[in-house]
Amino acid sequence: MVGTPAGLYYLLGVLMLVVAGYDFALLGTSAVDHRIVGRDVEISHVAMGVAMAGMFVPAWSFGPSVLWESIFAVLLVWFLVRSVQSVQEWGVHVPHTLIHAVMALAMLLMYWFPRGVSSHAMSMTSATGARMDPGLAFLITFVLFGSAIFTIASPNKGASHYGTHCGSRVRVRASDGRVGEATATATATPPSTFEGLLGTPSLVDASHVVMSIGMGLMLILMT
Repeated sequence: MVGTPAGLYYLLGVLMLVVAGYDFALLGTSAVDHRIVGRDVEISHVAMGVAMAGMFVPAWSFGPSVLWESIFAVLLVWFLVRSVQSVQEWGVHVPHTLIHAVMALAMLLMYWFPRGVSSHAMSMTSATGARMDPGLAFLITFVLFGSAIFTIASPNKGASHYGTHCGSRVRVRASDGRVGEATATATATPPSTFEGLLGTPSLVDASHVVMSIGMGLMLILMT
């Protein structure tokens, strides 16, 4: 089955659900360990993974398109604001939240222009008959694939999820007993054993790579 196009769509759909499930579990550990850094990325990966699985395998999709469009519109604005805040705080650089803003934009475009896809995937049709501009689709795909390659090659593991200016899962306990986030220079409270295993930087990066590649492939299918 995997050797057929339909089988490949099912495989990609399963991979998207695996990423969504992984980030959902990681999100759960963040609540237990009072970690804030990375929660927005985990939430976005859960939403993107579930939505992408429904695009590759239409039988798995649910909910009206307007609901998903609203979710990804909110995520797009959120990550753009976070990117601006990061530049204001740390100076000119490429924030890790910027690639997630691009991913949210890609999801919006998939819902706005769901045409040109094989009948085995993405059964939705555009009410306007409009089709995504191929140049824009390939540009976003290039950025997504580039992000995947950079994530694999980067020695700074986990940066795709937590960024480079905050410790991956750094937590400090203030004098009043509250637990909060801190920069990488602060004294860290080690995460729980379960989160330490689940949040291994290589696994975190792998989820981003799989999501980026899957999203890029869907954009190619839509052109």
